[in-house]
Amino acid sequence: MGRLEGKVVLINGAGSGIGAACALEYAREGAKVVVGSQSRSAEAVATQIVAEGLEAKPFSADISDEQQVRAMVAFALDSYGRIDVLHNNAAMTGPEIVTRDLDVINMDVELWDRTMAVNVKGPMLCAKHVIPHMIRQGGGSVITTGSTKALQGDIAQTAYGASKVAVHNLTYNIAAQYGKQGIRANVLMVGLIVSGATQDNMPPPVRDVMLRHMVTPFIGTPEDCAKAAVFLASDESRYTSGQNLHVDGGYSSHAPSLADFRDMMAAMAAGGGQPG
Repeated sequence: MGRLEGKVVLINGAGSGIGAACALEYAREGAKVVVGSQSRSAEAVATQIVAEGLEAKPFSADISDEQQVRAMVAFALDSYGRIDVLHNNAAMTGPEIVTRDLDVINMDVELWDRTMAVNVKGPMLCAKHVIPHMIRQGGGSVITTGSTKALQGDIAQTAYGASKVAVHNLTYNIAAQYGKQGIRANVLMVGLIVSGATQDNMPPPVRDVMLRHMVTPFIGTPEDCAKAAVFLASDESRYTSGQNLHVDGGYSSHAPSLADFRDMMAAMAAGGGQPG
C-alpha cells in the first residue's frame, strides 16, 4: 500500500475492464484518480473507489476530440492541482467493434477511421495537453495500454493491430523527446485478458486455442494488468522508459511452433515412443 501516495493519476478508458481495474488499484496505492471514460460508466468506477474511502472523480470525454481532452485535463488540474501519471487506456474494443474489424479486403473504412481517431489520435491529444504540466512540475509517467496485436499479423482485427503499432511508436517518441525533462513513457503490452465482456463472448474453442499458446497455465485478468501498471506509475520504475512491459502470459515470447511441439512431446511421452 502507498506506492502512489501523493500522486495524481489521469486515466482514460477507465469505465470497465482493464481501465477500471487500474483506476481502482491506483487509488488503493494512495493516488488521487481522475476516472475518464466516453460513457457514464466512469461514475460507477469513481463511486466504487470513493466507497472504499479513497479519492476519485469521474469525467466523461471522447479523447478523439481536442476540446474535450482540454476540458478533461483542466478538470484534473482544478480538482487536484497536478497530474503525475497519464494512463492512455481507451481503445475501440467490444464485440460490436471486433465483428466489424476484419481483414484488409473487407475493411469497414468508417470503423478504420474511428479506430485511428480513438486509439491513436486520442493518446496523442492527451499527451499533448498533459505533458507540459508534467514538465513544469518536474516530471511524470505516461503509460499506454498496448497490445501483442502490434507485433503479429492475424486473420482479423486489422485496424486495431495497426492502431497499436502507431500508439506504441508514439510512446517511444514521448520517451525520447521529453525524457531529459523528467517524462517517462512506457507501454503496458497486454495479451488476452479475461474480463466480463471477453469472458461472456468468447467461445470455449477460442479460449482453448489462446490458452494453448500461452506459457502460463491460466489466462490473465484486468487485475494482473493493474499490478503491472502500478509499477510503471510509481517511482519504482524511475529508470524504465521507452519500454514494453509484457502482461500476456508469455504469448509473444516464443516461436509459433512451440505449442505444436509441446503437444507432440506430450503425445510421445504418453505413447512411450516416436510420434506415429
